[in-house]
Formats: sequence, structure tokens, C-alpha cells
Amino acid sequence: MGYVCYGPTPMTEHTHDLYWIASAPEVRGQGVGAALVSAMEGDLRRRRGRLVRVETSATEAYGPTRGFYASMKYGEEARLRDFYKVGDDLIILTKRL
Repeated sequence: MGYVCYGPTPMTEHTHDLYWIASAPEVRGQGVGAALVSAMEGDLRRRRGRLVRVETSATEAYGPTRGFYASMKYGEEARLRDFYKVGDDLIILTKRL
């Protein structure tokens, strides 16, 4: 149905990166992604995690992705203009646990 890939951010104390989250197309919008992120956050809290970082694109195609993270209470922490290519910014989202 889906998977989440995350791990500790090198050279930090209790900060983690959320690398990938995906769900099967036939179950999108049914809470699978939210359940995966919630499970990840619970695991990280048990391990004294304090901050989760996510990187995403500013393009229109990633609008639903950014909306998903906003619904999970991840906020924009930084933006690197023209990172991927001209007109495609890197957006760094974070959530404190």
C-alpha cells in the first residue's frame, strides 16, 4: 500500500530526514500517507527525535505534495531559488516533534 523512508541527519542531534513517502495510486487520498508519516513521527519521538526535515520542489506538479505536508503540520523553513533549475526552487519543510 505504501512506504516511508527516513533516517538520522548526519552531524545533528536528534534531527531526521524524511527521504521518501509513497502510496499506491489506488489508495491515494485514503489516509495511507498520513498513517505512514504519523507512524514515522511516533517512532522518532520514541527515539528522542526532535526535528524532521523534508525537501521538495516548488513546481506546480508538487503542489499536492506540499499540501499534504501542510496538512501534516510541516512548515516552510527555507527556500533556495532556482535550485533544481531556473524557476524550480528547493523548499525545505520542517516539523518539530
